[in-house]
Amino acid sequence: MAYKVLNNILVKDTNSTSLITLNTSLLVLVINKNTKNNEAFIDLDKTSKGYIKKSISSHLKDNGSSVLLPQISGIKAESIMLIKGLDENAPTHKWLSQYQGIAKLANKLKAKNLTILCGNIFPKGKNENWLIEMVAKTIESNAYIFSDTKNKTAKKPSLKNLTILTSGLSGSDLSKAKQSAKKGFAIGEGVNSAKHLGDMPANHCTPRIIEKKVKAMKKDFPKLKIKSYNENDLAKMKMGSFLSVGRGSDEPSRMMVIEYKGGSPSEKPIALVGKGITFDTGGVSLKPPQAMDEMKWDMCGAASVFGVMSTLARLNAKVNVVGVMACAENMCSAKATKPGDVVTSMSGQTIEILNTDAEGRLVLCDALTFVGKYNPRYVIDMATLTGAVVIALGRHASGVMANDQYLADMIINAGEDSGDRAWQLPLWDEHQSCTKTDYADLANIGGGREAGTIHAAAFLSKFTNDYKWAHIDIAATASYSSPVKAGTGRPVPLLSELILSKKLK
Repeated sequence: MAYKVLNNILVKDTNSTSLITLNTSLLVLVINKNTKNNEAFIDLDKTSKGYIKKSISSHLKDNGSSVLLPQISGIKAESIMLIKGLDENAPTHKWLSQYQGIAKLANKLKAKNLTILCGNIFPKGKNENWLIEMVAKTIESNAYIFSDTKNKTAKKPSLKNLTILTSGLSGSDLSKAKQSAKKGFAIGEGVNSAKHLGDMPANHCTPRIIEKKVKAMKKDFPKLKIKSYNENDLAKMKMGSFLSVGRGSDEPSRMMVIEYKGGSPSEKPIALVGKGITFDTGGVSLKPPQAMDEMKWDMCGAASVFGVMSTLARLNAKVNVVGVMACAENMCSAKATKPGDVVTSMSGQTIEILNTDAEGRLVLCDALTFVGKYNPRYVIDMATLTGAVVIALGRHASGVMANDQYLADMIINAGEDSGDRAWQLPLWDEHQSCTKTDYADLANIGGGREAGTIHAAAFLSKFTNDYKWAHIDIAATASYSSPVKAGTGRPVPLLSELILSKKLK
């Protein structure tokens, strides 16, 4: 399964494409200090008899301000949107926000074709190819509208085609621009794949349904190697911690492994491990009822693995990556795990489960042990693990903790490059005492209210001594409660950038 909104993203240069005769539903002109010298813009304004320049003078006062013009006589575009561009000092999130707004406006106007003249200004330290990739990624991922569980009120995205216009590019430079758009398109598709899986209601997205969707990836991406493990398989591998989480549910747990081999056979893979709790009541340690519906997004770590693997396969990327999706439903019943129960993990370490609502780490620890069999270069897990990270960092950055500083640095750098930001929290030896208990090798919670995000990572670190590992807590970034409840697809952009840039040595 893949979830792609747009049919095509093209890159054309104004040297060979006239703005006047361009057949498009919506033409967006990003106006900056260089626009007045752009020959294509000058010709367009002449055809409008100066109307476009007058509209710029009267309406575009502040950065980000915009005006929508109806069809102008002599110009084929059905509508023209003028938007005051940002300068090179504007932070990345403002660039993303600008193009998010354009994608949503295109759907609102029921535009089928969108054409954007981005201008040749971009954030300091970036280049035009970064801008083109960002535009393609952002338009694709924000043209998305979830409607799968609607009948009478369903709204589908109208937007189907995007053309990005450059000025003065030809030959190899234009080819590079087209490759950047292709990369951005694939990352945007990966974001949508993750969002779509997360947005599905829990009764439409159980571990077994996810299993079917993962297996269906073979139709789009036949090169992927996919294996699924049922509860009997997990039991044979002695994953007592993983299995303890789904014990109270009628929905059986599943673990899916997706292998992508596009690199050298001698190259060790990067491993991605995602938490996939398809619904989290908290179990016997029951959550409060407020906003419990949002616990359908507790599988966004697994959804991110799904999205990244889709991106890599779409691009035929020259990398080796293993993705593990650890899926279970955490319910309360007579069969459910109880506080104080002790289980044995795949690693052989016993765990006293003091809080059944700290369940994500219980599936992850066995998945992290399992992934060691692939002899990975690096292992990165991502999970909606703690409410504490929401308080610590808010929705703007995912929390990163690691046993390897280089890996942590590269994750944070990829976040800055992609606009999908992350921030490192410490993982010191002092934090390890939180896992101590008199009744097992480890406790799944400890330390009281302080440093909850770090203590969760400290627990996971007990299972990652054999490789270089980082944990990304996405509880604040994978979905939002306001202004509308929705998945974001993060950290697919960050992870895609990290892997595709090949900066991780």
